[in-house]
Amino acid sequence: MATLAELHRELFPAAEPVAALEPGQAERVVGWVRTLKARVPAFDALEADDLAIVPISALAIVAGGASDLAALAEALLRAHVAGVLVLDGGGDEAALTIPFGRALADHGVPGYVLTRGSGSLGGAGEGSGVAVFGADGGAEADGLERAIIGYLVNRRAEFERQAALLEAQLGRLALQSSDLATLVGAIGGFLERAVALEGRRGDVLAVQAPADVPDAAVAAATYLAGPRAARLRAAALRVPLPAASDGDRSPGALVLLGDRPASELERVVAERIAGLLALEIARTESVSRARDEARRSEALPGDGPPWVVLVARQVLPDLPADIAEREETRRELRRLAPARRLALRGDSTSLELRLVLAADLEDPGGLGLAGRVAAFLGRTVAVSRAFTHSTERAAAEADARATLDAADGLPAPPPVALAARLPAYRLLGNVHNVPDGARQARALLEPLLSGSPAAVRDRLATLRALLDRAGIAEAAAALDVHRNTVAYRVRRIEAISGWNLDDPDLRFALALALRLVQEEQS
Repeated sequence: MATLAELHRELFPAAEPVAALEPGQAERVVGWVRTLKARVPAFDALEADDLAIVPISALAIVAGGASDLAALAEALLRAHVAGVLVLDGGGDEAALTIPFGRALADHGVPGYVLTRGSGSLGGAGEGSGVAVFGADGGAEADGLERAIIGYLVNRRAEFERQAALLEAQLGRLALQSSDLATLVGAIGGFLERAVALEGRRGDVLAVQAPADVPDAAVAAATYLAGPRAARLRAAALRVPLPAASDGDRSPGALVLLGDRPASELERVVAERIAGLLALEIARTESVSRARDEARRSEALPGDGPPWVVLVARQVLPDLPADIAEREETRRELRRLAPARRLALRGDSTSLELRLVLAADLEDPGGLGLAGRVAAFLGRTVAVSRAFTHSTERAAAEADARATLDAADGLPAPPPVALAARLPAYRLLGNVHNVPDGARQARALLEPLLSGSPAAVRDRLATLRALLDRAGIAEAAAALDVHRNTVAYRVRRIEAISGWNLDDPDLRFALALALRLVQEEQS
């Protein structure tokens, strides 16, 4: 046996009470379920503790007038039904929903009023005690009757049957090459709640909120608005998707959203379909990799010319070796700009990440996007010179690759390395090869190398910041200290060393010496 509250929570959770319930009303035990037919007699049988399903379309045929509605309400009262489930499919017949609810209230039918959506029954059932549920007309009466009977007889078996129905529906959609958003939408519609699908890193792959579920839009908006920590709190249930093999990471998670606790049915369904979603994510990734391969010889981004090539390391000892993680990184890089401006070449097995960017008037050298890519990856990105013909792309890639090699050889590689500065990177990278350079550098900087290690580091860092930048204000910003602190340190350096830091020849020699000494210390 089951109570009305249990049936409501598990089988039609979007139904909402439109009046305050008296104590114990939600706990009325449902013995069986009967469906009103569009004929006379309307019910084959009606006994105490039955749940009466009343499709409005059938009600319009058997009880279209006010007196007929009152007679039906009186019959339900005499039968001592546990409640009434109204299936409001919209259309002209929907106008009977409110007067039917009033008829139930007028006759004092015990129970309570529940509706779905906007609460079209208003206060009709307030104080009446009849259980009236309003459900979407898309739910077939016979299917709902079967679900309720299955729940009453063997709820676990019914949950598995419902999960199998959804699994079959998702399988059909997958065979039709539907995308992940379509699958997630089908899950949300089936469970009548907002649903999200997350990727391996917790990034949002798809979110769907059924339009006819009152709390779904708010739940989805709350989930999307916050950072990852807030998204974790916004989940009513998070089910990890199974990994391909032992030791692999889960490819993501299915997330049920909203404040409403997850029901037993939702838990069974989510666990049942998790494997199918994992397969679909794997299929999507395989298709993406195949498209990457095909795009190797495709045309350059449509918004060019001119174009520039961006190159960064993809394979290094300290970088993730997992192909799936690299694919995740590549997907996120594609989101930095539309396809007409950005193309990602190669695949997850390539040594470098290679991007071709169509430059624009606001960012003619591609430096803005290069900075975003460098910040996202946490490593140096090299940018080629601009080119205007597709035949020049290979040379631009080689140009950027050589620039990256030279920049990586510096003691402190810049976040964005420009191919136009390749000779400078090579010169600076070979300063340590100057004959007797290290000894001469230490001799020049000897006044600053005495004292505690912390004091030496502060002096050298201050001098390097001053020599590398236009003035004291810029040096202070680079060191993240007040400009007065830098001015004081510079005066101390000049006092200790006897140098005049306005002398250009001395500044040049000190800049070289600093690079040699700091490289030696690193």
